[in-house]
Amino acid sequence: MHLKCLFLVVLFTTTGPLVRAQQALSDTITLRDAINATLEANPRLRSFPLLEEALAGERETADLNPAFRVNSNVENVLGTGSLGDFSSTELNLSLSQVVEMGDKRTIRVNVINRKFDLLNTERRVTELDLLGEVVRRFIDVASAQERWALQQQATAISSQTIELLTPLVDAGQTPQLELNRAQAALIRARTAEQAAASYLEDSRLRLSNMWAVNSPQFEGVSSDFLAVGQSNSIESILSDVESNPNIEIFADESRLLEAELRQAQAKQQGDIEWSAGVRHLRELNDTGFVFGVSIPLMSKSRASGNIRTTRANLQEVEIRRATSLNRLIGEISSLHKQLLQAISEVDSLRSEVIPLLNSAMQDTREAYLAGGYSYLELISAQQEYLDAQFALINSATNAHKFRAEIERLSGQPLPSQ
Repeated sequence: MHLKCLFLVVLFTTTGPLVRAQQALSDTITLRDAINATLEANPRLRSFPLLEEALAGERETADLNPAFRVNSNVENVLGTGSLGDFSSTELNLSLSQVVEMGDKRTIRVNVINRKFDLLNTERRVTELDLLGEVVRRFIDVASAQERWALQQQATAISSQTIELLTPLVDAGQTPQLELNRAQAALIRARTAEQAAASYLEDSRLRLSNMWAVNSPQFEGVSSDFLAVGQSNSIESILSDVESNPNIEIFADESRLLEAELRQAQAKQQGDIEWSAGVRHLRELNDTGFVFGVSIPLMSKSRASGNIRTTRANLQEVEIRRATSLNRLIGEISSLHKQLLQAISEVDSLRSEVIPLLNSAMQDTREAYLAGGYSYLELISAQQEYLDAQFALINSATNAHKFRAEIERLSGQPLPSQ
């Protein structure tokens, strides 16, 4: 599989069940394997189902009409004089309810629905951040694999140099000093190889931590690491930048505030409370019906503060959105230039520089055997070849990371080959 940043595709299209993360991702894994395992097992995603359940409870409560109330009171009892006993008692029993004006129940439910929308976008943002981190750590493992393989090659070149020098030293054609230097170079190469292997192990551990596994079972990752491909134009990349969840979240926040504004405006219409019941007068031994209506005064002025606050918050969200969008465009533009430079470096190193240095290293080896070049020229040619290979890995690593970050920020995948 080519090293493509698949997290956006998975983020917006994965609907089926994911593989079990603990199903020991073994042997060689792909980027999609790592993404699936992270989406299933990363602890940061476990809170969202609970938050959804909490909102579902809020919506259930918001959808209720005001409850009926039973009211009862006793008057003219245990007083003084003629009211000192129960002979003049008045007993009231009534039923009451608040009648909400302005369709408040529907508006309350709509506010909760907008909170659901905002929560879903927040989850997408979290998933996008997590998957962006998965891609970066996957790239680190792929890069560490390449470095380890190159260090093994460096060790092999050092061993071959010793094999080349040993018979020449025995024959007296080359001083012992050069063989000692070659042996020291071999020791350093082996040390560097061990360091590269350790870094690879650390990179594997950091990747597996994304799906909460502290003892990685996989041996390596599958990628065409040096295939960096080309990039889309900056215009096409920026054309859909507003669809990124990091920008869409402002739209969801605005819709929530608009719903809250309608809720505040609805409170300008005071609710009416009615009551109906019976009153029994013991002194007359008569019973009569009682009706009542309660209407709050100055509801409009009491709601004006909330309306003013919500409108100000709406304007503030729009300012934050414009600021974030401007920053996002600037970051993408900068990363795009760095991506083009990294791609150019990879193409130049692969197609021109490394083939020339490889040929020069072989020619220098043959010339050294023929006595035409010194040991210093031989090891210089070898080191130049290895330095170019390391530079190729660095440039490819940068290209993949720049592409991954552009995808995360722009909301669209870029071609990698």
